[in-house]
Amino acid sequence: MIQKYRETNHTQGHHQHENSDVHRQCILIWINRKSEKGQVDFGLRQQFEIESQYWTKVLNRVVATVKFISERGLAFRGDTERFGSPSNGNYLGCLELISEFDPFLKEHIARFGNAGSGNPSYLSSKTCDEFVQLMGEQVLSEIINRIKIAKYFSISVDSTPDLSHTDQLTFIMRYVSPTGSIEERFVTFLPLTSHTGESIANSILLVLSDLGIDISNCRGQCYDNASNMSGSYKGVQSRIRSINPLAEWVPCAAHTLNLVGVNTVNCCLQTEEFFTFVQTLFNFCSSSTKRWQFVLSSMDANESKRIQTLKTLSGTRWCAHAQATNALCLNYDNIHNALLKIAEDVNQNMSTRNEAQVLYRQMEKMETAFLCSLWNTILLRIQRTNTKLQEADLDLSTAVDMVASLRHFIAGLRDEFDRFESTAKELSPSVSDTYKADKDRLRRRKKRPDETPGEDVTIAMTGRQKFAVNVFNVVIDKLVAELDWRYEAYNALKHSFGFLNKIHLLTSQELRSAAALLQKKYPSDIQEDFADEIVQFKEFIMNKDCTSSVKDMLQLMKETDLSSVFPNMDIAFRVYLTLPVSNCSGERSFSKLGLIKNKLRSSIGQEKLNHLTIMCKMSLMHFYIRYFISKLLFNSCKNSY
Repeated sequence: MIQKYRETNHTQGHHQHENSDVHRQCILIWINRKSEKGQVDFGLRQQFEIESQYWTKVLNRVVATVKFISERGLAFRGDTERFGSPSNGNYLGCLELISEFDPFLKEHIARFGNAGSGNPSYLSSKTCDEFVQLMGEQVLSEIINRIKIAKYFSISVDSTPDLSHTDQLTFIMRYVSPTGSIEERFVTFLPLTSHTGESIANSILLVLSDLGIDISNCRGQCYDNASNMSGSYKGVQSRIRSINPLAEWVPCAAHTLNLVGVNTVNCCLQTEEFFTFVQTLFNFCSSSTKRWQFVLSSMDANESKRIQTLKTLSGTRWCAHAQATNALCLNYDNIHNALLKIAEDVNQNMSTRNEAQVLYRQMEKMETAFLCSLWNTILLRIQRTNTKLQEADLDLSTAVDMVASLRHFIAGLRDEFDRFESTAKELSPSVSDTYKADKDRLRRRKKRPDETPGEDVTIAMTGRQKFAVNVFNVVIDKLVAELDWRYEAYNALKHSFGFLNKIHLLTSQELRSAAALLQKKYPSDIQEDFADEIVQFKEFIMNKDCTSSVKDMLQLMKETDLSSVFPNMDIAFRVYLTLPVSNCSGERSFSKLGLIKNKLRSSIGQEKLNHLTIMCKMSLMHFYIRYFISKLLFNSCKNSY
């Protein structure tokens, strides 16, 4: 019998007891019993570990399947929810596919696959929906945490109707990550009941409040050019700026460039007639599969050894105009000859032959060939510029410089009338050498009784001169004027931040003056010693192999851990890169909306729609697979499945 030691009030007694043989013997007995599985709850703990390992293996496969389907925007369920059925949907179908190469999952499906309600399997649609919710919430939480770490952010919203005739307002946030990279993230879809500036502004404030994000840290907002968004008094941008004056409004550069093209087409009758002809030609060829194949067989392949088919125009995407014009320009002569053959084919009905004859004669005109050559050159440059403007990580200064270069390119075309005329004649040997106005009768002005008798001094312009003055020059001048006017809003922002891209080119005095103006604009963000800091930073980067790009300079600061040395430079760079260029990320979210909420899933709930969209737009689930499994095992009851 081991006697109880009673001298607990004496330190010396404790020390003697711990070093006694009796105490050591007791400790050894306890350790031996523990290692020999002699504890009372050993069996329960062993059973729990075995069960936990088993279900964790199952959930690992379920999570991977849900992640795979969600990232691709695919549907989960089918007509049935039974294993072995070919119409059981993507979720059960993927699990069946994995089980063919995974004996563990195959055995689990055989035991629990179609067990029915009340039997735990973790393969049911309820488990799948719970994982979708957990994943969506965790990915959104990660995005919000990144925004709060970045502090400064900008917002971008746009709306579109879905298949259930609900207007969905997409919410995009732009910020700079701790590594210095620009990120634009989808946050949520919000049903929109009113399109007024006040209603949309209230929706934006509601979303920010629900996410726990402070509107005072917003430094930019980007919308399209609609009056309810861009209005100076009642627009969304003006209402947000009334709350936070530092939330600079930046018009969407891509939408603005589209409007430049739209307004230029309407500047003269001949240009509008040309694009009407392009659309009519496509409609004529595509209305019959036999006719389409005949025209297609007459076309030549391009440099990529692919036949560029005729394209239809689009009222919203001007890249479609570029593709349509380019396809016509590449095979102008082949299409012209194909139309002639259709017009002369006696096996065709008369309406088809007459329509082909009209299109054939239209392509013979110098004006049509000239405008085809002109617009092909202009639209190709606009399309490639527009594609660059849609990049999520593009900074404002680069966007402004690209538009300025496009403006100078188009203005330079005003002196190249002869080149376009020569190119038009090379499109097809059948193109006329004269203009339509050359065939018109010369109109003479009637003399008034009080005029001095003499010869009529009216100077008649040739058809070539009339076309150059009334069409060519008008198109070029209209494009230049539209670019100057619509991109004027960017000049103020470039004036404030433009010097950041030219630090290595400016003198110390110029840097100090520009830095003082920026510090005055953002007194709560940038301290007064910013001017001295930027002068020192200039000397630092002069000795480094670094470009003048703000993004590269910020990443250099992050890599060398110099944010504490140049804190104001770090803030200025992040605020500048936070300013949005376009709201094309919102347009991309509409593509995911159409993919997820399609005609077969038009009744999907709003919460699930947001979860699936955010998982489809941003894959962060692989960081949290263990979290998802542990969360589900902790919260779920097996008897509910």
